Amino acid sequence: MSVAGHGAPALGAEEHALMQKQFDSSVMDGLSSSKVTVEYHDPSGLFPLVQEQLASRLPLRNLHWKSPIRPLRSIDSLHIDLVPSKDSVHISGVTSPGLATPDYAQGTPTPTGAEIRLPSKERRHQIPGLRQTPYLKVYLLRCDDSDTYKSTARKQLRDWVKAHTPPSQSSSSANTQENHDAFEWMILHIVVPDTPAASQPRGSSSAATGEKEKSSATSRWTRGTTTILEKIRADFNISSKSATDRVAQVRLQKDAVPPHMLAPAQSVTSPPISESPQESEKAWGEVITRFKTLILLSFDLRVSQYEEDIREKDSQRQLPGWNFCTFFILKEGLARGFESVGLVEDALLGYDELSFGLDAIIREQTIEGSETQGGVILNYSEDLYQQTLSILKQSHNSGAGQGQPLLRFHNDQPITAQKKDYRGLILSNNISMFDFRSYVFARQMSLLLRLGNSQSARSDLAAKLQPKPNTSQLHHSIDDSGIGTKSLAGATNDTEDLLSLAELCSRSLNFITFAGRLLRDDLINGAKSHDMEFPGQLVDNLVRSWTFAALEQLLQETTTSSLPFTKFLKDANTGSSGKMQPFGKHKAEQKMSLNEPKSMAFPSRSSSMNYGRPTSIEPLYSQPTTSGQVVFENGQYQDRPAPGQDSTIPQPKSGLQELAGTRAQLLLVQRRVIEQMGKSLEWSIGWAAVLPTLSQTTPNEEMSKVDLNGEDGMDGDDVSTTQKPALASPLTGISAAAMVNAMSSIEHFRKIYETLSDLIAKHYDAAGQTKSKESILGDLAALRFELGDYNAAANYFKEMASLFAESRWNMVETIMLKMYAQCLRKTNRKDEYVRTLLELLAKSAANCKSTRSSFRRASAANVSNISNEWLNDEKVDTIGVFQELVDFSEQLPKDMIVPMKKYFDDIVVETYVRHLDDKDGFQLRLQFRHVLEDNVEIQSAKVRLISATTAQGKDIWLENRDATQLKRGICRIWITSNINTTGPYIVDKILLQVKRIVFVHEPFAKTEATTPLGLITSVSATSLKVAKKSRVLCFPRTEAFQARLYLSHFIHIDRPRHIEIECSSGWNNIKRADIRLRSASAGLRLRTGDTTTVAGEVAIDGRPKPGVIQFSNMAAEKTATFQVPYELETILPELSIKVEVDYVTENGEFEYQSSFIIPIELPLDVNVHDHFKNQCLYSKFNIKTASHVPLEVLDVGLESSEEFDVYAPHKAKGSVYVFPKQPYATTYKITKKTIDPATSKQSRSTHSLALSVEYRCMNEDVLVRVRDIFASAVESSPVHRLAHLLMSTFADRLEHRVLPHQFEQIALLNKVDMGAFEDMGWSDCIESLPHIIRDDTRKWLENWHENHRNITLTSAPDVTSPVPGKTAVSPRPSRRMIITVSIPQTHIVHTASMSIPSIDYASSRSAAIAVVGQPLLAELSIKHTRQWASPESLVSAANISSPDDPIEFVYTVEANPDIWLVGGQRRAHFNAKEMEERKHQLVLIPMKTGNALLPNVDIRARPAPKGEQKRQSGAPAPATAEEGGEQLNCETDYLNYGEWVTVVPDVRSSTIGIGEMGSPRSAVWLESENR
Repeated sequence: MSVAGHGAPALGAEEHALMQKQFDSSVMDGLSSSKVTVEYHDPSGLFPLVQEQLASRLPLRNLHWKSPIRPLRSIDSLHIDLVPSKDSVHISGVTSPGLATPDYAQGTPTPTGAEIRLPSKERRHQIPGLRQTPYLKVYLLRCDDSDTYKSTARKQLRDWVKAHTPPSQSSSSANTQENHDAFEWMILHIVVPDTPAASQPRGSSSAATGEKEKSSATSRWTRGTTTILEKIRADFNISSKSATDRVAQVRLQKDAVPPHMLAPAQSVTSPPISESPQESEKAWGEVITRFKTLILLSFDLRVSQYEEDIREKDSQRQLPGWNFCTFFILKEGLARGFESVGLVEDALLGYDELSFGLDAIIREQTIEGSETQGGVILNYSEDLYQQTLSILKQSHNSGAGQGQPLLRFHNDQPITAQKKDYRGLILSNNISMFDFRSYVFARQMSLLLRLGNSQSARSDLAAKLQPKPNTSQLHHSIDDSGIGTKSLAGATNDTEDLLSLAELCSRSLNFITFAGRLLRDDLINGAKSHDMEFPGQLVDNLVRSWTFAALEQLLQETTTSSLPFTKFLKDANTGSSGKMQPFGKHKAEQKMSLNEPKSMAFPSRSSSMNYGRPTSIEPLYSQPTTSGQVVFENGQYQDRPAPGQDSTIPQPKSGLQELAGTRAQLLLVQRRVIEQMGKSLEWSIGWAAVLPTLSQTTPNEEMSKVDLNGEDGMDGDDVSTTQKPALASPLTGISAAAMVNAMSSIEHFRKIYETLSDLIAKHYDAAGQTKSKESILGDLAALRFELGDYNAAANYFKEMASLFAESRWNMVETIMLKMYAQCLRKTNRKDEYVRTLLELLAKSAANCKSTRSSFRRASAANVSNISNEWLNDEKVDTIGVFQELVDFSEQLPKDMIVPMKKYFDDIVVETYVRHLDDKDGFQLRLQFRHVLEDNVEIQSAKVRLISATTAQGKDIWLENRDATQLKRGICRIWITSNINTTGPYIVDKILLQVKRIVFVHEPFAKTEATTPLGLITSVSATSLKVAKKSRVLCFPRTEAFQARLYLSHFIHIDRPRHIEIECSSGWNNIKRADIRLRSASAGLRLRTGDTTTVAGEVAIDGRPKPGVIQFSNMAAEKTATFQVPYELETILPELSIKVEVDYVTENGEFEYQSSFIIPIELPLDVNVHDHFKNQCLYSKFNIKTASHVPLEVLDVGLESSEEFDVYAPHKAKGSVYVFPKQPYATTYKITKKTIDPATSKQSRSTHSLALSVEYRCMNEDVLVRVRDIFASAVESSPVHRLAHLLMSTFADRLEHRVLPHQFEQIALLNKVDMGAFEDMGWSDCIESLPHIIRDDTRKWLENWHENHRNITLTSAPDVTSPVPGKTAVSPRPSRRMIITVSIPQTHIVHTASMSIPSIDYASSRSAAIAVVGQPLLAELSIKHTRQWASPESLVSAANISSPDDPIEFVYTVEANPDIWLVGGQRRAHFNAKEMEERKHQLVLIPMKTGNALLPNVDIRARPAPKGEQKRQSGAPAPATAEEGGEQLNCETDYLNYGEWVTVVPDVRSSTIGIGEMGSPRSAVWLESENR
């Protein structure tokens, strides 16, 4: 708050208006003040008494204004400028803290009420926008008693109110226009202590709020007594519910009033009423609420009137006489009104609209000349012309005027609204385009700085709030937003709105570039109007100086602590900023500490017009105040209750990157100005100095500087082509101190260029604009290169995030690479030098590829090939660079691997193998396009193939070690491999070795997988989604070395198993060979040390290496088979084994590799069922297949042993097929031989026999026989060179597609249905062949399938040359399996029989007949043998002393009681020796008629207990089964098992009577006769 009128004589209206028109560069213009004027009328000199209380409650907080056409506007704080009226008086000796006695009051008598003059009408300006009037007028009333009010005060108040009735309360049309100066009035009754008024209460009721007010002295007043406050309200308030209360009352404390102003003691008849602090605070709160309400009422009327006038003036735009300047002043008045109450966004919007209108007027005037509608804006400024002329004269007289100060065209702040009386010039239509545009932007800049709460705006406030010379510092309130949160300095920094500052920088960039052209035109037009011409260099210097100073001012204004490198120190003498010092030597910033936070600076507000900025806290209109909140809406106000609690949670800043980016652009234009100024002095810097010195520039080629950031700069920066009169000094017209310092010497020029570039890079880095930063770093590198500081230049390049793009480079970036390479070579950084040359070559190759691709597209579109070399800014001359790289690479300590696709094009490996003519192995052709200019020699070329399936072996390397000369164009190289393999492969890597440079190309990118332990492993080739056409199908020649791995044809269950390796030498005379078997199955152990030769004339070397089988001297066309035993730790269904054979012939060393999967599950199962007899054993063997594949059983045999004789059944002729649901069964009779006991003890009996099964698996047999037919056809066909490939493919398709679903049909019909050609899936195989032989191969395969749709399998042994469609017996030997069959150990075998002598037999073959209920006498006969177990086992199990001792047994006759009733001993114990027959008598009574099986007999042994035998013999007895010994086994051969007896009723005859047929009871039983 500021107070006017107490430190100087009282000013009249005319004098006060005159002071407002004076300019002061250090203080903001009164019209742009951010305060609202409130005029007080103080006839009694009471203002000093209430000043302190009023000042402590200012500024006003939380005002809310709602216009019908606008959203809610919230004003956080509003400053009040209290000014006295011309009739206010000051009583001598009345002072307050912080207030001095005015000079005009010295010796002046105190005026009385009669001497107070009424306000006279002052002359108002015809343009409303130029007036500044108070929003509120307050009458400070002292009325000590009711009589004084009736006699004097009421008349004075009535006269004052009548004279100050605002337009809002007048209905006359003449006063409507006065709403531009609308104001409200208010009466503040100040009660002095010890007066009758101090003894009165505030009243019985409140006119405004209707609240009841009571005090302790109310009872003293009689009913109906009216207080002075109530009288004033009754006389001057409008009687309406919606009317505003304009009367308030405050009471003064006695200690705050001077003694001479107190009433005499005898005048007080009643004791005064004491007022509590709470009541006093409430009274002052009502005063502040009246202030808010009435100010908003005035503001609403003014805005409405301004908007109405603006609409009216805008509608008259097309009428004659319409003037834009007048319209501008009017509309600016509305914008300044918004600004005065803190609605900065609305004010900025108004200036933006005016700026667009001004641009339209300028554009129309440029097109139409002086006949434009809206008035003529001057094309030059007279004062600028005079300044320029003076500068020119001083430069010509520089020799005579030594020591005179140089004239300056501008100061350090060329953009300011206080530089001239712009509003007066606008009003008089005497303003130029440049001045007009500068004024509008200056106002926009000040508003944006306020929105951004910049440091400069806060400094401005600090200067304005300094106490006046004749006053002391006033007590100021503290902003609510800073209470209890943080220090004032911290709050000030954190409340900067970076988005607003970024918006200002963006607008500044557009304005300064545009204003530079306007200034140039202004100077030229001013000279023309005076019939002269300024030198072109002078005009250029003036424009550059103004531009540089304007940019410097904007950069200083937008300085923020969020970007630490934007803080600079101003030099006291030159005004140059600290950023002009050498980089890295900036001093610490001197920050200014403000005692007031942001709320003290300007009226602030929160609204919906926030330009997309996030709010740091909740809207301030939701925060509490002392007396609630006032919301003005639609001409009325409302009180809002205070919310419960603040919300002061800070949010993160935004706009930092935007601000850094726009500031970088301003700095870039500044550097551009410096460069142009240096160019006028013939100083080259950076690229301009470096480009002519590069060897790549030819005499006929002119290099032009390219702006890396794409800035067009300013049209005014170019040096004029027409030479004007020369100046005495090339620096004439330069007023910016930093530019003068920079142009003083070439060293200073380079220093400021480097400093600016470094700042630009830092700003781009903070903005996240990496590419722009790299461009600036390139400029710095060029500068260091120019100065010979190659290390520093190289370091600048190294800081770039990514060196350069692979394509779409411009000329400057290419030259930058060359410069970087030169720096690295001169600093002896070999690795980086080579990498840089490679990047340069990559750029050249990318350009060649792009050019060639464009040419192909043009050719395809039938577009003529027009040379556009002058348009190609990416053409790179790299002649000799490739050769230099190759030669220099010899100095590298190790090979450098680089991607091949960057330097070569159309890289491909043809997928068709070519076999060697005289030896094993194959070739592939590598093809690529050499696009660079130089011819180089490569030392070797390699290609790596990886398997496309997981079952294949290791990788295959193909190589060409012959030196090859690469020439520009298509290059083809044959690469060879000595590996002999079969299967699909993928080209994984291509290598070209050029001395120390290795070019690597991987056609297919492979991902990486991470194990749980964090290890990174490559994903197998099977996970690569590679097109089938990109696969290489490898296969050997028919004459090449071959190996085959399979399971041995002989299997003994109880002996180690074997695998067999069949090796065929082909056309090779093998001198030495090493076979390596690698297990790919877990738990498989191959015992290669026990390998034997089972076929062939090849011997295994005596001392092989571990895991290697070595043999030598194998002639051509020979075959050898080796047998290798193996062991398994776990049960596996199949074995996966990789075979690698390294063999040496007279043609060199070769390698064979392949992978085999061998099924080892037994194809058949054998079940045995044994039946013991007294003298023999019958064993039944059931043979069945273990899978869905049928078996052909050729022979089954059970061999006799030393202990047993075997009697085989009669064998069937031919083989027998075993199907999954039809097993094969055979039974053998086994008898035990009689062996001498002595011999038996010497020979160890095994009690086992050997079952031999000879068989063929249907799948193997059919596959071999059909493949032989196909092989014989291929070998005699035109495609015999593809025999191996076709045979392996045919076998695979036959095994997996044709045979699985027709095994049973083949076994029954001996016929194989081959299907059609399309069903075999030959397409993959045929597509892997060269195009030249594809059609022939397909035709031959189609013909073969047409002739062999069905193949008959014959078993005739005399077929030696099978006819088409028939095949002979399988040439492969059958498989043989020996299974050990153990004879079960049975100690005792009982033979039991049951005979019934008294039973009747109808015939010898029919069953016996018995009668129900008649007993049958039966005899049970039992005997046993002990020959099926050893005597020792019998003695141990039976717990007897000798094998011939009797053994106790118990038999049990088991019969169903419902069928048989058994009499006699059903269960009995008996002792018997071997072959001793025991007979027992039983009685059987049948209980039911029908067929009844004879009762079953179960016999078990009861060996003697161990303790009993001990007592009898005294020797230790064998352990029983319970004690862990052997258990006694018994088997029973019941001869009557399955015999049955027919049981009939006990009736001999029956008589039945038969009646009428068909009746229910036609048959009746009459009688019967028993037996």
